[in-house]
Amino acid sequence: MTRLLLLTLTLAAVLAAAPAGAQTCADSQVAIQVLGSGGPFPTGRASTGYLVWSGGRSVALIDAGGGVFQRFGAAGARLDQLEAIAISHLHPDHVADLAALLWLSDRRSTPLPIVGPTGSGPLPAIDDFLVRLTGPEGALPVLGARNAPLTPIVADAAAGAGTTVLETPTLTIAALGVPHGGIPTLAYRVTTGGVSMIFGSDQTGANAAFAEFATGGDVLVLHLALAAGEAPEALADVHATPAVVGQLAAATNIAGLVLGHVIEPPADLPAGAAFSGTDNDTLMAAVQEVQRFYAGQISVAQDLQCIVLRP
Repeated sequence: MTRLLLLTLTLAAVLAAAPAGAQTCADSQVAIQVLGSGGPFPTGRASTGYLVWSGGRSVALIDAGGGVFQRFGAAGARLDQLEAIAISHLHPDHVADLAALLWLSDRRSTPLPIVGPTGSGPLPAIDDFLVRLTGPEGALPVLGARNAPLTPIVADAAAGAGTTVLETPTLTIAALGVPHGGIPTLAYRVTTGGVSMIFGSDQTGANAAFAEFATGGDVLVLHLALAAGEAPEALADVHATPAVVGQLAAATNIAGLVLGHVIEPPADLPAGAAFSGTDNDTLMAAVQEVQRFYAGQISVAQDLQCIVLRP
């Protein structure tokens, strides 16, 4: 049975918003390392990114928001070990540092799979996005000239059920589209070493298929972007409230929950009070709202935190 070494919620855990320091994940059989626990604002936390460790290797990266490149290095991760990068959607706080990471691709001798969503309207699918970024006529063609080619894998963000999109001898990734304000967005289920990790990404919680997609997993990562209470309509259309986060977690019956994407707004932002990381009291109230519905272990994510799932 997987042993969950999650940080049980305490006031100290909620209030510890500063980076946790580079904890060691490489000594664990299976672990998640939080590279970025924040949102789109440069107020302390890096933007979203999670690293999956398996057998002492950094095997998968889920999202690559601003600041993740630096945290990737601090964690001791290696691009030549990655078996996949999975991008949930094309908001900059989830993909901005992908180019910086690809600058390291000359350290690989094998193609690098990059999973991402289908496109919609002006938003390209992940394969077209990579061409626009690294192709001969792209924004950064120098990236396409590095040694290791990229292998884009497009997952249908409009599909009604989860689908396996990548299988290697040591890693399986499944994807499910989730609602995020009209932006094609994917949740991921990553399985390695007998452990299944579900990364819910930015979502409103309105896809009823998500609970089935996550059921049977060992740990669930959901995003706590909003403060407790009723959210402004513009924000409720893109992010789940803390109450919905708790309900989503409870529906999956997963024993461990990690709360990431804590948004710390700048002090002069007019709508700042609607975000979870406005101040310590706001964050604590948001977590307590999650606890009203979910009774399992909770960890409030911090940058470079290592969550050991199998020692």
